Amino acid sequence: MTSPDFMYPQPTDDELASQQPSTAALGLGHHVHGGSNGASHSHGSVIGQTPASLNTETNHGGMSPAGANRPLLGKLALVLTIIAAGLSLLISIILGITIGPMENANGYYFTDAPSWYQNLAIVFAGLQVLCAALGFTGLIMGIVAAVTGRARTQGIVAISIAVLAPFISFGVFMILSFTFA
Repeated sequence: MTSPDFMYPQPTDDELASQQPSTAALGLGHHVHGGSNGASHSHGSVIGQTPASLNTETNHGGMSPAGANRPLLGKLALVLTIIAAGLSLLISIILGITIGPMENANGYYFTDAPSWYQNLAIVFAGLQVLCAALGFTGLIMGIVAAVTGRARTQGIVAISIAVLAPFISFGVFMILSFTFA
């Protein structure tokens, strides 16, 4: 590639390519140099391959470059949010079904309930906090996955689940606690 201005000669493509740094992560660990007759030849593990035919997903040592497992972030965010939403919904159903009959049998105040139920409710409240933390982590991971393109669809689904799950879980709890009161 030369400049149309012949006063200042520009380097050729082969000269520019020989000045580029080694990119071992993409499988281009050795430079392609121009020979004395103008034909290009390769050195090392890329013999007989043109730069266009090199596989950029793995290098020639069989190792994958950083970022080759890109969809993992979105899938992990989706799994985290599904687990958090499912566990939160299950806990809300159990507490919603049992809190009304427990109030009717033992009194309106939580301290009037049997100690085993108080302990169960405290453990379930702690699990709800854990589910909230997992959901928030899944939300952040889903946002990062959607923005960076690491399994964008799974990231968007994880975001929507993480945003809607607390409202659905609390709504189910309220409906069931008033239904079974």
